[in-house]
Amino acid sequence: MKKRKIQYNEINEENYAPIFWTKSRLIIIGLFILFIGFLANFSIEDRINKTLQNILGSNASCPILFERAELGYFLPKITVKKPIISGACFGQYNNQLAMKDLKISFHSPSFYPLGLRLHIEAVSNKTKISLYPVVSLFSHSIKIENTIIDSQFFAPMTKNNLSPISGNFSVEGFFEFKSGTIVDGEIDIASKNFSVPSQNIQGFELTKMNLQEFRISAKFVDSTDINVEKIQIGTRVSPVEMNLKGKIKVSAGDFLGSKLILDGKLRLSPVTLTTFAFLKLFLPPDNTSGNYLMKLNGTLRSPGAPKLL
Repeated sequence: MKKRKIQYNEINEENYAPIFWTKSRLIIIGLFILFIGFLANFSIEDRINKTLQNILGSNASCPILFERAELGYFLPKITVKKPIISGACFGQYNNQLAMKDLKISFHSPSFYPLGLRLHIEAVSNKTKISLYPVVSLFSHSIKIENTIIDSQFFAPMTKNNLSPISGNFSVEGFFEFKSGTIVDGEIDIASKNFSVPSQNIQGFELTKMNLQEFRISAKFVDSTDINVEKIQIGTRVSPVEMNLKGKIKVSAGDFLGSKLILDGKLRLSPVTLTTFAFLKLFLPPDNTSGNYLMKLNGTLRSPGAPKLL
C-alpha cells in the first residue's frame, strides 16, 4: 500500500491521538473518585457524630443531646441539628432548652489577635445568637453582633420554667480573654418592649408592668475596672423609672464576685405606690414623693437590697 507523504509543516494526527485518556476511561475514573469521596465524607461525618455524642451527652453536669451533625466544605462548617441543652446546665433538672440549629463555620483569618475567626450561629424560636470568636495562641476574643434574645430563652433557667421578664433584647459586644479571664470588652443590651409579667415574688403578688425601655451599656477601663455607663429601666411615662451608672471592681479569680458601685435615681409613679402598697415597707418612711436616690453596693452574684434615700 502506498503511504501518504507528509509535508514538513503538516501535523501527524497519529502522534497526537489519545492513547490512554479516552472519554470512557475519564468517565469511569470520575465516577470512582466521586464514590471514594462519598465514602470518605460519610466516614468522617459518622466519626464526628459519634465523638460529639460521646463528649456532649456524657457530661453529667451539663448534657447536650442533638439529632445529627452535618459537615459542609464550602467555607468549612459543621451544623448541629436540633440540639437540646439539659436544664442541669442551669441547675433546673426538670427543664430543657431546645434549639433549632447550631452552626459553626470558618469566617476569615484574624490579624489582631493573630488567629482564625469563626462564626457561631444559634437559633431557638425567636432568639438568634450570632458570635464571632477568634482562636489564637496568644489570647481569645469573641464579638457579638446582630443578636436578638427573646425573653422566653430564659424560661428553662427558672424553677417554674417561666421567664420573669418579657421582651426582645438586642445584644452587641466584644470580649477578650487571657488565661480564661476577661481582660477587655464592652457590652450593650437594649429593649424597646420590656415588661415584667404578673408573678409572685417572695409572697408578694405583682401585676404586669409595661416598662418599655431597658438598656445596659458598659465597657472595660482596664482589667480591674468596668465603667457602667448606663442602666436604664422604664421611661418618664412608665410606672417605674430607674437610671444608674457607676463602676464594677473586677474580681479576677471570681468574676461573679466582682463588686458593684452604682448610684442613680429611682422614680415610682403614684399608681405604683398605691397598687403595690407593700413597696412602702422598703422605702424611706420620711419620703413618700416617689422620687429616690439609689445606691447598689453588692456583687454581680448577689446585688443585695438597694439603699434608697
